[in-house]
Amino acid sequence: MRPFIIRFIAVGSLAALLIPGVVRSVSPALSAQTAPATPTDSGKMVEVDPIRCWWKTSVGSVHVGQQFTLTLTCAVLQNDSVQVVPDESRLGPAAMTMTPFEVVSGTHPADLYTADRRFFQYDYVLRIINPDLIGKDTRIPDQIIHYRVNSKVSQNASIIGKDNIYDLPIIWMRILSLVPVDATDIRDSGSESFAIPESLLFRANVFEIVAAAAAALGALFLLLAFVRLFLRTRKTRKAGVARGVGEAGILRQVARELSSVQRDSAGGWDTDLVGRALGATRVAATIALGRPVGEAMHAGEANGEGRMLVTPFRRKAAVISGGITTNQVTKRLNALPDATPPATRRALEDLQAALAALTTAHYARVAAFERTTLDEAVEKASAATSALRSDRMWPKPMVRRWIRREPAAAR
Repeated sequence: MRPFIIRFIAVGSLAALLIPGVVRSVSPALSAQTAPATPTDSGKMVEVDPIRCWWKTSVGSVHVGQQFTLTLTCAVLQNDSVQVVPDESRLGPAAMTMTPFEVVSGTHPADLYTADRRFFQYDYVLRIINPDLIGKDTRIPDQIIHYRVNSKVSQNASIIGKDNIYDLPIIWMRILSLVPVDATDIRDSGSESFAIPESLLFRANVFEIVAAAAAALGALFLLLAFVRLFLRTRKTRKAGVARGVGEAGILRQVARELSSVQRDSAGGWDTDLVGRALGATRVAATIALGRPVGEAMHAGEANGEGRMLVTPFRRKAAVISGGITTNQVTKRLNALPDATPPATRRALEDLQAALAALTTAHYARVAAFERTTLDEAVEKASAATSALRSDRMWPKPMVRRWIRREPAAAR
């Protein structure tokens, strides 16, 4: 018995020495076949499903011979340390068998990726032609997916896992019925798939290109319109004639001239001040009656009686003048229709009174400058000029032209 006991003790000691090493060498391979673990934000390792799939149908029930879409969507784990590799060769429409349903066609949209998952999808167009299944719930044949779990143990080394099987969920299709037997709700299922974002992205890119082309074409037309407007408004004038200043600019200069006369007349009126006020008032009356204002380029000489110097922005100085008299303003007032706006009538009345007072003071045989009368005349001329300037400010003239064109076009 002693030799047997000695041999038993020796074998036991040898096993005690070898078993820990064997366990350490086998443990990585075993861990690769179980559910993979991924690190969380706190640093702990948690187990996750290596693969998860679900079905979706385009309709809840079908007629015999009616085609419908069956969509398979799967999410597999894929990160730097673990990669789940499913066998997709058996999922293609040509290789998939779904008896008693017939696979008419199918598509495979592009895969989608996240930080830890890869999503792939297959669309199958099915139909059933068996009349014996009318009024029954028909089960989609059970399907399985073969997959492997590959683990990366170092930079250049990895462990290829064994072949695993994943059973796809069970799904039923009702023939000539609204709701399958095991349905949990009656909500309509959506028809979204991975192919829809791709088609929408392509359509959005096409619309962006069309919008950019339309914007460029619109900018070109706008530029051509501005060029044509500039060429049409640019008029050729004779030598010695100033470029048109514009009624609003002239009235602004008239208002400044009248304000200057009011300040200078604080110490008393004289012939020069009356002449300046009369010339500015005549220019305002000329614009009020719609007559052209005389313009000439300023050559450095004195303005002369009844003329006023205008210095528009970024243009050469010009000398303007108006030839309207009190009688012409009176005739216009008498010819005004009853529908004339009160502001227009009031401006003409103020200009009439101002012209009458300033003309009498300027051309009287005996110079008699009555301060009260002249001050009142200049105030009325200033008020009428302000009203005319407001009426000539852009875009009021353009709006009036449009209003006049519309009735003419209607006739």
